[in-house]
Amino acid sequence: MASFSGIRKRLGPVYAVADQCIYSASQLLLSFALARVLSPSDFGIASAFLAIVSFQYILHTAVVHEPLLIKRYYEDRSAAWWSWAIVVAVSVAGFLVWQFTGFPGPLNWAGVALIVGYEIFWISRSVLLVGRRFAVLCVSGVLICIGYVAVLIGLRPASWTQALLWIAVIQLPFLALIAGSLKHVIAPLPAPADSQALTIREATAYGWKASLSQLMSWIMTGGAILLLGSSADSAQGGLLKIYITFLLPMQYVLLALGYYILPKLAASWKSDDRREAFRLFIKFVVFGFLVAEIGGVVLGLLGPYLVVLAFGKNYGGMDFSPFFYAPAIFGLTMCLRTGFRAAARPGALLWCSIFGALVFAARMLIAKPPISYIQTINAMTLGFACMAALMIGWLFFIMRGAAAPTAR
Repeated sequence: MASFSGIRKRLGPVYAVADQCIYSASQLLLSFALARVLSPSDFGIASAFLAIVSFQYILHTAVVHEPLLIKRYYEDRSAAWWSWAIVVAVSVAGFLVWQFTGFPGPLNWAGVALIVGYEIFWISRSVLLVGRRFAVLCVSGVLICIGYVAVLIGLRPASWTQALLWIAVIQLPFLALIAGSLKHVIAPLPAPADSQALTIREATAYGWKASLSQLMSWIMTGGAILLLGSSADSAQGGLLKIYITFLLPMQYVLLALGYYILPKLAASWKSDDRREAFRLFIKFVVFGFLVAEIGGVVLGLLGPYLVVLAFGKNYGGMDFSPFFYAPAIFGLTMCLRTGFRAAARPGALLWCSIFGALVFAARMLIAKPPISYIQTINAMTLGFACMAALMIGWLFFIMRGAAAPTAR
C-alpha cells in the first residue's frame, strides 16, 4: 500500500495535467460546436454571454477554489454555502448590469441559467480537486464533453438562446458529485487544537483582492469579448472568442501546474526552505514561457488551417500573425501570478493588474472605430506585456526582501 501511495504521489502532476487537458478539450468542443451551429453574429452574442461566465469563474477561483485549495477544509457547511452563494449573487448582479446598460436586445434570462449551471460544475471540480480525486475529475470532464456534443451537434438548437439554455441544463447532474463529496471538505468535529479551517470571512477577504486583480485581466479578455459581442458588428466578438479559445489549452495546462505547486510554494515561502521554493518558482516561470511561445508559433503556422477544420469555413479569413508573440506574454503573466499567490500578496498583484488594464484601455481609446478583433488583440498583448514587466520587478523585490533574513 505504501508503494502504491508513493506511485500516486509521483503521478500527481500527470493526473493534474490530464484533468486540465480534458477540461480544456471540453471548452474547445463547446466553442467549436457553437460556431458550427450558430451564425457568426449569433456566435458573437453567445460569446458575450459566455464572457459573463468567465467573469464568474474569476470570482469562483478567488472566493472558492484557491482559498479551499490552501486551507483544504471549510469551518462548517454554512461557510461553504455562503461562499458559493456570494459568487452566484455577484455574478448575477454583474449580468443584470450588462443586460440593462450594454446589451442591445431585451433582458434574456439564459444568462442566469448559465451562471447557476456553471457554478454547480465548478464547485464539483473544486471539491474533487481538494480531495485529490483526479480519476473522478477526468471522468467528469469526459462527460461534459459528451454533453456539449450531444446537445449542440445532436439537437442543433435553432438560436443562441436555446444553445445557452442547453449548456446550462447539462451542468445540473454534477449536483450529485457535490452532495457526495462535500463531507470531505468540511473540518472534522471535534476540531483539532491547531485547526485552521476556512471561514467565510477568510474566503471573502482573500477573494475580493484576488478577484479584483483577475478582473483587470478579464477586462482585457472577457470584457473585450463582451464589448465586441454587444456591438453592431457582433461577429467581431466571435472572432475574438476564437482567438482566446486557441489559447485555452496552454492556459489550462499552466493553471494545472501552478495549482499543483501552489501549496508547496505557499508553505515554503516563509520557511527556512524558501530558497528551494524560489528556484522551483523560477523554473516554473521559464518552463511556462517556453511552452507558451512554442505553442504560439505552432498556432501561428497552423492556425489558418485549424480554424477552418474546427470552426468552419465562415472563419477561414482570420489573421493568426499575433500568435507568434502574444501567447508567450499571456503565459508569462499566468505563471507570475502563482508567485504572488504563494507569497500572499494579492494587493501587489492587484496593482500590477490595474496597470496592465489601464494600458489596454488607453490603447483601445485611441484605436480608430469600428474596433476590430485584431486591434483588440494588439491592445490586449500590450497590456499583458506591461503587466508582466511590473510583476517581474515586484517579485524580485519580494524575493530579495524574503531572502534578506536568511542572509543575516
